[in-house]
Amino acid sequence: MQTEIFDETHPLQEVLVWGEPGIEALLGQLLPKSKSLFFSYYDVQEARREFRHMQELIEGERIKFIRAKDALARALSAREMPNAPKSIKEIEQKLLQRADEYYETYRSRKIVDFSNEGIHGDIDEVYLQVQNEIKQILQEDASTYGEAGAIRLNHLLSLTHELPLANIFYGRDQSQTLTDRIVLSALKWDIRKPEVDVFKQALIALGYDNGFVQVDHGTIEGGDVAVLGDTCYIGVGARTTMSAVKNLSKKIGAEMERQGIQIAAAVNKRHAEEAALYGAPTEEHMRIMHLDMFWIPLTHNLVMAYSHELDQREIIRISRNMDSFIIEELGGFREFLSEKGIEILEVDEAEQKNFATNLLNLGNKTVIMALSTNQRVIHELERRGFRVVSAELNKLVNGYGAIHCLTAPVRRKQP
Repeated sequence: MQTEIFDETHPLQEVLVWGEPGIEALLGQLLPKSKSLFFSYYDVQEARREFRHMQELIEGERIKFIRAKDALARALSAREMPNAPKSIKEIEQKLLQRADEYYETYRSRKIVDFSNEGIHGDIDEVYLQVQNEIKQILQEDASTYGEAGAIRLNHLLSLTHELPLANIFYGRDQSQTLTDRIVLSALKWDIRKPEVDVFKQALIALGYDNGFVQVDHGTIEGGDVAVLGDTCYIGVGARTTMSAVKNLSKKIGAEMERQGIQIAAAVNKRHAEEAALYGAPTEEHMRIMHLDMFWIPLTHNLVMAYSHELDQREIIRISRNMDSFIIEELGGFREFLSEKGIEILEVDEAEQKNFATNLLNLGNKTVIMALSTNQRVIHELERRGFRVVSAELNKLVNGYGAIHCLTAPVRRKQP
């Protein structure tokens, strides 16, 4: 399998995803927000239907849709896993037991979460729903992957670690295609850290078994990385650290420069300092966790951006000279874009919170947006000649991410 991403705006040919959320996401509904990294509750079965609809939309655009989850389930079904349950009944019992443990441990904290967010729900009813849907989804998985695949996949995702890998369906963060290489991320929060190794197993099963670049210092997440023109922009703030950007530059910076691409960090210094100290993300950090939460390329000379956050960011260019780094402070993000002749389509706070910038760019002035409620933004794009498709991801966005977070392009056609 070949990878090729030289610009976020080139026509999309192949996209990697994890797959729809499963039992691991159900279990995540019983965790407090500080651990799950979700809004306090969303309907997982509805989210699964939304994901499948999104897949239909993307495939309808004649784009190859590659599901890492399916590849891993096939690989696991042929692999010995001595610690995994031996039957569907046994794993069902273990999953229900894990749900009991989370419910008993975190019930009082979930009640507080519901109250703080104005959710008129009952955690006891959510718990019963989770129990029922564990059984339903497990049967669906057995039908899709066979019993061995379903058992081993759900054991890996929901039982192997202290916390379920409830966020793994946001399949951009674990890896990022840059030029013809796949960069494996280093995720910040405990619930997400194991996802990288799981994705690596899936990538190998899919045939992407050469060219991995492993970031081994600091943290970096795929939603913070995008190439536009001659620049690879990397957001530094709530999730990605400057030390990881330097580590990436050390490993592939020279290679990217040979391709005519420089590495530039878009830094929110306050978020970076806070993230180094806090034991859990703040609401502000969740809302602006990644570059794609406030900034996205549309064409070679047009980006969409949330004005307030854009003006909080400073651009720092990182390059290498022999064994040392060259660090250049280039001023504000807005001014940097302006100097490159890049126009900014600005969105306001409400539109940013409604995931306006978190869209999937298919190239050729076609985009898929998560929600149709951003009517002003849609009309402005259409006025500029874009074709806008709405995926209607009303439940999936309750993990603080939208369609850009769900998809990881692995091949875009160079003009």
